[in-house]
Amino acid sequence: MTYLNGTFTAVQDDGTLAIWGFRGNGLSGTGATTVAANAPVTLLTLPSDDHPDGARRVVRTAGTSLDNFYPTNVAYTGIAALSDDGRVYTWGGNQSNNVMGRPSTTVPFTQPGQVDIPGTVVDLKSSSGVFMALTDTGDVYTWGYAQARGITGQGGASTSSATPTRILTGVHSIGAGMWNGWAIRGNTDPADPLSGVLWWGFSNAAGTLAGAPGGDNTTANANSPIQSATLSTYTTSGCEAVGVVANSPEDTCGICSLTGHYYGNQAILADGTVLGWGNASFWGTGRASGTAAVNNTPTPVEMPIGARMIAPTVDYVLALDTEGYAWVWGRYTLAGGLDPATGGASTTNPTLPTRLDSLGVVESVAGTGYTGAAVRADGSIALWGGGQQGARNNTNSLVRNGFATTTTPTGSNQGLTDLVMPGTVAATS
Repeated sequence: MTYLNGTFTAVQDDGTLAIWGFRGNGLSGTGATTVAANAPVTLLTLPSDDHPDGARRVVRTAGTSLDNFYPTNVAYTGIAALSDDGRVYTWGGNQSNNVMGRPSTTVPFTQPGQVDIPGTVVDLKSSSGVFMALTDTGDVYTWGYAQARGITGQGGASTSSATPTRILTGVHSIGAGMWNGWAIRGNTDPADPLSGVLWWGFSNAAGTLAGAPGGDNTTANANSPIQSATLSTYTTSGCEAVGVVANSPEDTCGICSLTGHYYGNQAILADGTVLGWGNASFWGTGRASGTAAVNNTPTPVEMPIGARMIAPTVDYVLALDTEGYAWVWGRYTLAGGLDPATGGASTTNPTLPTRLDSLGVVESVAGTGYTGAAVRADGSIALWGGGQQGARNNTNSLVRNGFATTTTPTGSNQGLTDLVMPGTVAATS
């Protein structure tokens, strides 16, 4: 899951990273400042120095571009990758807003360079401007662009360290929304205001964008982590361990996933129930419209089957249910999306959760910018949405078959197409 508009990444089963779409700003990681958007997919391996078996593998990626909306400004773009031995590498931007997290480095920002984080990192997330890393000892580090909204959680609206700063200890798992972070810090203890679900960043419960990440219908930003009273009612047990990858088999907490997009926030509970809250006017809640207080309170979405994965884009949300079917809700108004039945282009807003029967059974879902994606059982990737104009620069739609002999685009940007990969894809973002 990234918030890097116009650039897609896929972790292959051998630990190489496939990158396609917009690859200016050094986003290919190859040392080139620019790789054409319609060039074949880039395959990237991390530096192998000091790795026990000499082959460092990517296990997770994250990415930033301002508000998941401005894909080409080098001051805000960046990719971060977590390796199998717990290191974090960044590339594809610059250090003017601390996005690279490495102000003094011999490695250019057009290539993966290691970010100095004490200990072993087990999970990596990003909001639209900030990276977050969780270590195996339960420490949370952040770096990036605070946007005058406290998105780093480092204590001030614009506070943003040049290198990763530890903002929490004793954390079970982490999550990220468009302009915020979440951390589950142990089981909820009524005597400890920093237990249960904590959040920091931008609150907009009274505005036109996503509702307050804490779900408490508040309007003040949180420059440092504070407790969500509402979400913490779901974390009373199973959250004791520290340094757990959210939504992994080892995650036994009452909330196993926390994500957000431009118009709402989402949580998956341990039983598969999806909670949604945010701006119902733009269908960000996943349920029928209610009062402002109801919309800004985490409430089950109208999805008849449990979910095991959530992947938000700018406008709409994808959910993967426990039977392997993808669902969608939100807004198709600006860039369009996938017709649930036919797989063609659609501008009909799926205001309530709708099953994407046109995809069939899939292994994984992902999204960034206005583009959605699903990994099929055979390892191919289905892509749809976005466009080529203005801020909707999802140029990955040009790369229909990145490893084929031709990359000539055919048909609509908004209909379903397949990206053929040379190996099995484990995950996309």
